[in-house]
Amino acid sequence: MVAYATYLMSHIQFNPLDSLVFLTNRVGRLLANRIRLLSGMENLGMMPHHMGILVELWAQDGLRQQDLAVSTIKDKATIARTLDHLEEENIVVRVPDPADKRNKRIYLTHKGKKLHQQIWPHAESVLKEVLEDIEQKDLETCKKVLEQIYHKLNQ
Repeated sequence: MVAYATYLMSHIQFNPLDSLVFLTNRVGRLLANRIRLLSGMENLGMMPHHMGILVELWAQDGLRQQDLAVSTIKDKATIARTLDHLEEENIVVRVPDPADKRNKRIYLTHKGKKLHQQIWPHAESVLKEVLEDIEQKDLETCKKVLEQIYHKLNQ
């Protein structure tokens, strides 16, 4: 029986569009790329992974570098490189944490705060466009299931 199952799996055509992992990854990347192009982030030398850090800081400025690594699910080295770039572009600044000098707090500069006004309307527009034909109950179900998966994986 195991040999037959192995045979079937090796001869059945895999369709990535049937894969939750593939779909969620691709949808996220396509949305980020569309927002990046429409908002002018590309002209600023910004990449889609910069958006995750900006969104976190727009929600709560002054996070620790480690908090950003956890919330964006990136390793510390990737976060450090990304923050280096954002700091070079005068979008964020690292400030020693007064409570613990070993940690740095990340704050948006004036330019970083202004980016919210430049980028966010495009993000909302893209989401409105892609969600316009999706029924509200289907969207709520999708979000609920993804939240459940997220919480399970994040335990």
